[in-house]
Parts: sequence; C-alpha cells; structure tokens
Amino acid sequence: MPTITVDSELYKQLEEAAQTQQSNPDDIADEAFRLYLWEQSRRKIAEESASYRLQHDTLKTKYLGQYIAMREGEVVDHDRDFSVLYGRIRQRFGQTPVMITRVEEEPETTLTRRGFRIEQ
Repeated sequence: MPTITVDSELYKQLEEAAQTQQSNPDDIADEAFRLYLWEQSRRKIAEESASYRLQHDTLKTKYLGQYIAMREGEVVDHDRDFSVLYGRIRQRFGQTPVMITRVEEEPETTLTRRGFRIEQ
C-alpha cells in the first residue's frame, strides 16, 4: 500500500476526528481525498463549460449535432455517438476531467420545472 506523509499536527487532528466519529484515520483520510478530487474535477468541468460558452458560435459551425470532448479549452475529440466518444476519451485520458457535451443551437439548455405532484 502506498504511504503518504502527513504533518504531525494534522495527523493528530485526524486521529481526534476519527476517535470522535468512532472511525479510523485511514477512512477519514480516504474520504477527504475523494472530496478533494471531486471538487477539483467539478472546478475543471466548470472551466471547460465557460470555455465552451465563449467558443460556442465557432463550435456550432463545425460540430452542430455532435458530441465534443473539451480539455484545456480545446476540442480533443468529437463523435455523433456519445458512448463511442466517451470510451475513446476514458481510454486516452483515464479519469482526468474532460467535458463532453452535445453542440446544440444554443450554448445552454434551460430546464423549466412547472411544479410537482405528491402521491400517497
């Protein structure tokens, strides 16, 4: 198993948190890493989304109706089939965040919720 070095004061806090939660420090550290990586991925996709919106007019002329994969503000692949594109992107980039979206007439789709129904 890989080893990670942690500042002793931080590890003391981790042990105290584990004791309070009746858990162990490894489980808490694992969850903290997961949350950190999820947040970094979310931020990266938000950046890619902003880049997509800025480039939408140009992308629309070339890729309308297709799925595109964007990384670092550039289209790295495209396809009409989402599953095929997704497979190539995961093979090429692993779990690195890459935004995949379908290029439509408008850069964003507005969803409207008209209400809800409660059933017994």
